[in-house]
Amino acid sequence: MKTQITFAKIPGTKFEPAFEFIQQIGREAKTDPGMSQLFALIIRGMKFLQTYGLQEAFKQYFVTDLEDGRPYTIRIAKQLKGHVPLLEFRINLRPVGAFRVFFFEYDFKDRQILVFANGMLKQSTDDPAFEAMASQVDVMYANFLKQPEQYINLEGEGLV
Repeated sequence: MKTQITFAKIPGTKFEPAFEFIQQIGREAKTDPGMSQLFALIIRGMKFLQTYGLQEAFKQYFVTDLEDGRPYTIRIAKQLKGHVPLLEFRINLRPVGAFRVFFFEYDFKDRQILVFANGMLKQSTDDPAFEAMASQVDVMYANFLKQPEQYINLEGEGLV
């Protein structure tokens, strides 16, 4: 089954929170070396996830090198405790923070679609904003199951 990452939009708009969040990091990467390294890891991590699929990402570590040549290893995808079936796409980079994107899996025809919903940069393990966002994505997921076409384009991007 082919894996594809797509971004959920807010129904009735073209706004894709996770995509906008990643783009913001990309803009900051132009002037901030830490954000530049984070952005590079995000892009490589997304390619890894799309290439190997979710099940392999649960089994394998994402291994790459930092810009200074040091090795970097992380479990890129993880079940979100207390919010199953939500998942989190993860990149940790000190001192920048813990990059997280909430996502969920949607099987459509012969594809495993990973729907990136929203994200944040955490500075601490117990960030109340993280739980609040996870709860919002729980609601989004429940609504998504009723009408996925309001959140993603099922006719575009080779999904049909």
